[in-house]
Amino acid sequence: MRKLIFAGIIASVGFMATSSMATIDGSKHDLADPNNMIRAANPADVNNEICAFCHTPHGSNTNFVGAPLWNKAIDTTITYQVYGGGQTTGGTTVNQPGDVSRACLSCHDGVNAINSIINLPGSGGWSSAGNLVAFTVDGGTTTIPAGTAATMPAGITQIGTDLRNDHPVGVVYRGDEASPPASLKPTATALPTGFVIAGDRDGNPGPTIGDLLRAGKVECVSCHDPHLGQNPTFLRLPNDNSALCLACHAK
Repeated sequence: MRKLIFAGIIASVGFMATSSMATIDGSKHDLADPNNMIRAANPADVNNEICAFCHTPHGSNTNFVGAPLWNKAIDTTITYQVYGGGQTTGGTTVNQPGDVSRACLSCHDGVNAINSIINLPGSGGWSSAGNLVAFTVDGGTTTIPAGTAATMPAGITQIGTDLRNDHPVGVVYRGDEASPPASLKPTATALPTGFVIAGDRDGNPGPTIGDLLRAGKVECVSCHDPHLGQNPTFLRLPNDNSALCLACHAK
């Protein structure tokens, strides 16, 4: 399972399963990699598996639909402070993050436990409340024992619950309006070469801006792919010369 990317998982999220996605192995999201600062203190606790920290083929969290076969007990009652206090240029309302963004925030908000795993690999390790496995957030100097919640340490990777200094998520993309705010490009605009994304999503004929949206909204996964470890900060496209920004913003 360590190098397996479930076809059903990728299809339901809407992205193409390519060999590049296998680079989660050894990436910062490989929480069983002993070289990572943030990881399981004892990778054997999860049979050195990567996928188990987020997904499980059985016994998933059916109360959370933000990501397929989700393997974390997540607090969905958290209210986040959103960009612009709920408004952006042109009066566009910024909503609470969508479920797919809450999946990312379930590790990065500094509140949810990053070491929570509902269904441990093997037999007999299922708990609806989540098993809190032993973890380290400083490369192994300190071990957070099993049964104690480990949260994302302070720093840029701890986005927190105050999202006012981050690109808005949960916001409707308005590129198809006659006078779109911030010079947004139409949703049918083709994406630059290099994006790893499937076509034919929500009726779109190919890799377009529309393929980056969820229910017409910008979410964390519009810019980041948690499986795409070869790009800096898991970006869908390296942002050299602001290529990623300019995919949507006509500047």
